[in-house]
Amino acid sequence: MKRPDTGSCHVHAEKKNRTDHEKGRRLCIGTVWLKAAVIILAYLFSPNASGQTYFFDNYGVADGLSQSTVYKIIQDRHHNLWLGTQSGVSVFDGMAFQNYSTEDGLAINGVRAICETPDGAVWLGHTGGGISRFADGKFRQITLPGVNPASDITSIFEDGKGNLWILTAGAGAIKLTGYTGRESDWNIVQFKGNELSDQIFGGCVGKDGGVYLVTDIGIKRFIDSLNRFSTYQPEGLTTYFTKTCILEDRRGDFWFGTYHGGLYRLVKKDGKFRVYDIRDGLSSNWISTLHEDPAGRIWVGTWGGGITVIEGDSLAVYNTGNGLQDDKIWCFLNDAEGNLLIGTNEQGLSIHKGNAFVTFGTRDGLHNPQVWAITKDALGYYWFGTSGGITRLKAGTRRSVQTSYMDEKSHFLNNQVRFLQKDSKGNIWIGTNGGGIYSYQFNPERLVFDPILNSLLYKDLVITALVIDRKDQLWAGTNEGLVYYEIANQKGDRLTRINGLAGNEISSLFYDSRGILWIGARGKGITRYDDSRQQFTVLRSLENLTPRCMAEDKEHRLWIGTEGQGVYVLEADSIVLHLSEKEGLLSNLVNLLGVDNSGNIYIGTNKGLNKFLPREGRMLTYTRRNGFTGIETKSNALYSDPAGYIWFGTVNGAVRYSPGLDSSVRREPFTHIRRFRVNYTDYPLTSGIHLPWYNNSVIFDYNSVSLSNPDVVMYQIMLQGNDRDWQPPTRQTTASYSALSPGKYVFLVKARNAEGIWNSQPAAFSFQILPPFWKRWWFILLCIAAGSTSIVAYIKVRERNLLYEKRLLEEKVLERTQEITRKNQELASKNKDITDSIRYAERIQRAMLPPDVPFPETFVLFRPKAIVSGDFYWFMEEEGLQLMAAIDCTGHGVPGAFMSIIGYHTLNKIVREDRILDPALILKNLNITVHNALRQKGDTSPISDGMDMSLAVYDPARRILTFAGAVNPILLIRNHEITELKGDRYPIGHVTPADTVFTNHELLLQSGDMIYLFSDGYADQFGGPYGKKFKPIHLKELLLKIHDKAPGEQQVLLNQTLEEWMKGFEQNDDILIIGRRF
Repeated sequence: MKRPDTGSCHVHAEKKNRTDHEKGRRLCIGTVWLKAAVIILAYLFSPNASGQTYFFDNYGVADGLSQSTVYKIIQDRHHNLWLGTQSGVSVFDGMAFQNYSTEDGLAINGVRAICETPDGAVWLGHTGGGISRFADGKFRQITLPGVNPASDITSIFEDGKGNLWILTAGAGAIKLTGYTGRESDWNIVQFKGNELSDQIFGGCVGKDGGVYLVTDIGIKRFIDSLNRFSTYQPEGLTTYFTKTCILEDRRGDFWFGTYHGGLYRLVKKDGKFRVYDIRDGLSSNWISTLHEDPAGRIWVGTWGGGITVIEGDSLAVYNTGNGLQDDKIWCFLNDAEGNLLIGTNEQGLSIHKGNAFVTFGTRDGLHNPQVWAITKDALGYYWFGTSGGITRLKAGTRRSVQTSYMDEKSHFLNNQVRFLQKDSKGNIWIGTNGGGIYSYQFNPERLVFDPILNSLLYKDLVITALVIDRKDQLWAGTNEGLVYYEIANQKGDRLTRINGLAGNEISSLFYDSRGILWIGARGKGITRYDDSRQQFTVLRSLENLTPRCMAEDKEHRLWIGTEGQGVYVLEADSIVLHLSEKEGLLSNLVNLLGVDNSGNIYIGTNKGLNKFLPREGRMLTYTRRNGFTGIETKSNALYSDPAGYIWFGTVNGAVRYSPGLDSSVRREPFTHIRRFRVNYTDYPLTSGIHLPWYNNSVIFDYNSVSLSNPDVVMYQIMLQGNDRDWQPPTRQTTASYSALSPGKYVFLVKARNAEGIWNSQPAAFSFQILPPFWKRWWFILLCIAAGSTSIVAYIKVRERNLLYEKRLLEEKVLERTQEITRKNQELASKNKDITDSIRYAERIQRAMLPPDVPFPETFVLFRPKAIVSGDFYWFMEEEGLQLMAAIDCTGHGVPGAFMSIIGYHTLNKIVREDRILDPALILKNLNITVHNALRQKGDTSPISDGMDMSLAVYDPARRILTFAGAVNPILLIRNHEITELKGDRYPIGHVTPADTVFTNHELLLQSGDMIYLFSDGYADQFGGPYGKKFKPIHLKELLLKIHDKAPGEQQVLLNQTLEEWMKGFEQNDDILIIGRRF
């Protein structure tokens, strides 16, 4: 069964023991003060300096804490911290404090004791005796009937048997049973006075389930069967010093803290006591609180001496001299991540996150905080190259360090020491910023300025990189090229782009295990130098990059840190991995790279340190919040200690990292949804809640309590039902969604902590937005039912009306049918008469046209659109001349037939009676006759009909063809070439003046010539795949294609082509083509 940490109580110096102990104290007082004086003098005259600063993260009033004195700390089931202070209670979610006081319902005065009970309620004990309880989101003051504590509540704890113990500094102890039920059912028992004592400082629950209380008269143990207390005084436990606190550890050993009497440990194994005081390394003899951490270490909080940690037989001290902010300690607590939380008297909350990082700064002996380079010599000295010269530091005893300095006042031309490199003899080569390169030699010890080496460096030339290879060849990068120097032979050279470098401004150098020198150039990428081949090779895959640092992993892959583009990994000169801020880097500006014995990669940036675990693909993050107080690393300022430490140079001193002490384990973040708001109104966090349709804007507040490093926690969210996938990682802890449609939703949030671990199961909250009533199923069914009823009723009424109307309609239909039948019969009769008349007109027109073609080698393609045609052809032979014409009268059908009759008889009259044989005169006379026949005088004539025609007169004796045309042309094909003679642009009749003169064209014909006269019907016929006109150009192409065939065959081909073209289309005009070969 779980036994909650009960905490402990501090005892003030002015408190006195009971009368029966006064005598013993007076007898030993002289001895005690003598011993104390000796110890204090020994402490004051011991060497001063811890030599290192341990990391404690601190939260005080400036960070939001309500007050600087932290009496008590607990972490509730939601991982929030509750801190009792003099002004009330502060609740910390890892990011911000929420402070509560009497205005929020608390009892008056500060909070000395806090306990969360199994039902989730939080009980608070106040200075002055008040009790508060937090449940269902609100505080309430508790009054215990018949009990008036009237003094400080020193502790509240649950004993695992359903009893809540409330300890006081003046009213004894109160046992509360049934506290999870109604207040009327609570059973309250108070123990005080002679039965126990009135002053209770603290207590604990032993492994045997017994309750042990620390009082002003000793330790008391509660006997359940007798419901009373008995004195617990093991043999060897002091009676001279007042006990202040008690703890039973996991081994069953009891620890007793005292007031100025040190620490007593009752070892269960042999039943003997072991006493610790300042002579054994205890930081103070006034013990205020005790705590055991998950590793079994005992943390001893003192009043004025800080903290002592006991692990086995070793004692370690943390105080204001080595990193702790306050030497007066009230309480301890290990949180869910394993951090140790410390309540202090004047500095608020301190958090110890392990000793993985230890900082060495100016207070620890460094001459300057800007550390550019680190190494260690054979004598055990650590060398730190700083902006103020070199600091040499050697760890001595537990309390002292030895330091010495080298700077420009006594040694260097320039104070800023940028590089420290060792050669095979252990000598240290020192690169400065503009002051050249020095070597420190140990046999004998001396600092040497090599003039030959430095002659290769221009005056004030900046050294940007420095390495020494396994052949003791020194390579120095500068802003104007690369310097090569053989240490043993004292000769060297300068190398530039002319020698094969990618660029002259060297940004980094790295010598790998295979003897390859890698040279980084600003903005130009990397050059590889193979000493065995004496060859430089520029890597094209990394052009335009600025490499700032390089390292080689256990697989011999090259890691490259760049300026602004993260980290690239090369294998066989190909990029196999790229890490950036997207993958968890603190910054894409990478200053240093290193590899530890386990193959982990260390990436130093301007915003902190990353540790990449290649096997797991996990990125760990270290910033000020988890011990890496240097924050910004210096370029290539990394040193791997043979002892297993890794040192980093930063802008704030040197940071030593101990991988074995790193508690970065695979622990998932503790992610919670904290708040749910609908239309900016708070709603209870009850999953599955139903919301009306108009409450469709929601806001979620969430966080992950991570005290290890809260600044780097990242979140991903998704609203199932609205989002298709997880949103990109962000540090935001609020998500809002507006105008959500009715439906079911689940809000999911997961976090990633500093260890690079994401939640495997996200925190979830489900809710449903109900549709409006008009979209609800019952309303829809009601509407359907009402609509169906209305429709049925309407149909019935309509059906009855329709039957009535049907009867009336049938009568009318019968009447109208009879009338229509009669009309149809009349119409059919008239139609027959009209059709018979048109048929007769067709016979007349056919009789008018020549029954046979009078000329040889001539064909006529004649296809009227209707029964009668507006197109007609005309042949005549007179006085040895052969006349032929193709005439297209306006319109088709009956109107066109009338015009054709006028044209036909007029042509006969002009030729036979008037003896006019000239084509142009024939057209002129025809025009006059049509004008007179149709009374076409001016634009006001109601009849605008006329004719388009082609007229040819052939003189066989002279083989001359004379042509005149009204709009229509004549085509001549000779030797496979086509010639078009255009007619005049005036039609016969219509708007053409009666006195219009037409033009003759003469052709001397040759044997085989082919002429064609035609109307526009063939070319204007719609058809083909796109429903377009056949067009004149296609007609000419067709005639050219078939002209050499017999005229009769040409007629057949023209007709077939027309039929193919017209498929699916009606004939839209009369069609006429006359063809003759000469």
